[in-house]
Amino acid sequence: MKKTLLAIIAMIIGLIASAQSKSPLDELKTVYKDKNVTFRKLDKHTWIGSGNVMSSETMYIVEGKDKAVLIDAGTTIPGLDKIVKKITKKPVTLILTHVHPDHAGAVGCFDEVWINPADTVFVPEFMPEYKGTIKYLEQGQMIELGGRTLETYFTPGHTPGSTTFLEVGTDHGFSGDSFGNGNLLVFCDFKTLIQTCRDSYEYFISKGYKKFYCGHFFGVNFDTPARAKLIEDMAVEVLEGQIEGEPTEGFSNMNRVIVRDGFRLNYNDTNLAKERFSKDYETVAPKDFDENIFELVGDDWTVITAGDQPNSMVASWGGTGIMFNKPVTWCFLRANRYTLEKIKETGIYTMCYFPADYKGDILKFGTSSGRNTDKMSQTALSPVPTPDGAPAYKEAKIIIECKLIAAPTVSKEEFYTDEGKEFLQGGYDEAKDWHKLVFGEITNIYVKK
Repeated sequence: MKKTLLAIIAMIIGLIASAQSKSPLDELKTVYKDKNVTFRKLDKHTWIGSGNVMSSETMYIVEGKDKAVLIDAGTTIPGLDKIVKKITKKPVTLILTHVHPDHAGAVGCFDEVWINPADTVFVPEFMPEYKGTIKYLEQGQMIELGGRTLETYFTPGHTPGSTTFLEVGTDHGFSGDSFGNGNLLVFCDFKTLIQTCRDSYEYFISKGYKKFYCGHFFGVNFDTPARAKLIEDMAVEVLEGQIEGEPTEGFSNMNRVIVRDGFRLNYNDTNLAKERFSKDYETVAPKDFDENIFELVGDDWTVITAGDQPNSMVASWGGTGIMFNKPVTWCFLRANRYTLEKIKETGIYTMCYFPADYKGDILKFGTSSGRNTDKMSQTALSPVPTPDGAPAYKEAKIIIECKLIAAPTVSKEEFYTDEGKEFLQGGYDEAKDWHKLVFGEITNIYVKK
């Protein structure tokens, strides 16, 4: 995973670097250089370090009268602590914008590191051999250096613990990969990203911040409050389904990208689908499900859907109960039903219930077989996967997700009423097989918000 992430970040950030023939950083005075890193002087008491592994993975030394901080630790930079000591004589504290391997690579050179606690989840993977002390940043924490102060401002979106360090009393800060360096990879949910960008824009404008030195800086690609606003607008449109990214490959789990005003927003469409679903539905425990099952099945009817290429059918007989100490549903299905075939293939299915306005669409599921017709396209319903990937419809007011337990055969000899015997015989005459009594464990119940 670590090598994969390094590779994809290098590829993505490289898109930015490749567009520049010569970096403005080359005009700055070089104070240290070896095969792993180059440090240049930004101003009298600030230096920028550019690594050579991950598309100029960037570090910053910010020096005050009493102490200094190193923001981020690059990828592969042996002896980074000693290199920093050659540049500043002040005591140095390492602080990270986030715990990705191109920002925490040389963390082992330091006895202590400060991180956002939300990124602790990455420590076992990206800092597995770190033996030093890990301390945790707080929102709004003031890091006093003597004549210079950095304010900790949490900016989750790229990672849960992405952090921007704002230099109080100036127009700038240090943002790591929070706003993408021109090319953002969204590892969090879009709701979090939207809130971060909205809050950040308002805060930055109110405090007079105009630019941010980012995590892969080439001298011109500052992040800005306007960039935060752009990301917010794009993210809102993505989450609301107003726009969809183009397919892309090679970016870890990022398989969609949207490009606007030269900025690239990368995300995973499966994660997005789950987030969209959770925005519309709440999960209800079976024991708390208080809908009248007699009305749902008898009046609203059940739409049963299954298959990787989903197929739906209507059922008006069935119920719920307990089997093997688990909540279950049951229904009668004729042996030749295409949906039953799909249920047996995948082992999962949904039972959806709709508002009365969709009665006409539901009826279309019962007029023909999906085996040889595309009856799904004849309705106004919109297929949507549940978070676990079961096929359903976003217009449904209730979705019961099930895992197949059994589908035993039931013949007319096992029924003791004439009504039952006639029903089963009718099914046999059509399918040349007896009905199946389908039992499914209820794995999730989703109710429209």
